Amino acid sequence: MKFRFSILICLLFACTTPEEKIPENILSETKFELLLKEIHLVEAAFELNKSKGIEQAQNTLANSYRNIYTEKEITEEEFKLTLEYYSNHPEKLEKIYTHILEQLTKERSILNQQ
Repeated sequence: MKFRFSILICLLFACTTPEEKIPENILSETKFELLLKEIHLVEAAFELNKSKGIEQAQNTLANSYRNIYTEKEITEEEFKLTLEYYSNHPEKLEKIYTHILEQLTKERSILNQQ
């Protein structure tokens, strides 16, 4: 009986997948989601404004990046490491982008109603 019970316990533990811990120097999914959303919005503004003057648009984009990093209290290196981490975990990155798209869709519908 003990033997069967120990086999059952082993099988149960073998079937569970441990939750992967995010390394300390990587931003949480929530914080990275907010950061990515802001970055994509400033990049969209860059694309719209670059026809008016590429140099000015590039300077504005660089300043926007610095402002976002300062506001979120992170470094560019932390952003790059986090992006690399989530790129290596596509299921997490897809979840993040799904949330971003949902938020942008809601914001757009609110703006269209005004």
